[in-house]
Amino acid sequence: MDPLKAEFEIDFATPALAKKALETIALETIKAKEFSDKASVLLSVRGSVLKARIEGKGFAALRARTTSFLRDVKIVFDAIALAKK
Repeated sequence: MDPLKAEFEIDFATPALAKKALETIALETIKAKEFSDKASVLLSVRGSVLKARIEGKGFAALRARTTSFLRDVKIVFDAIALAKK
């Protein structure tokens, strides 16, 4: 069976914020990879857009990794909002 895939494009206010988000989320992605090889994440930045391609060896793996990725993105946005205060 081919891996299942999900792709995301997340827009940030500036290219610098997108790059910082990539660096932060990449660290969490590396940690997650240590626990399971059932899903993978490919991250890139183009301008102010963070792109993510998530592949999973089955629906459960794809869903779990997608949920973790989106949680990490929310944390980044929360940190940005906190820094603006």
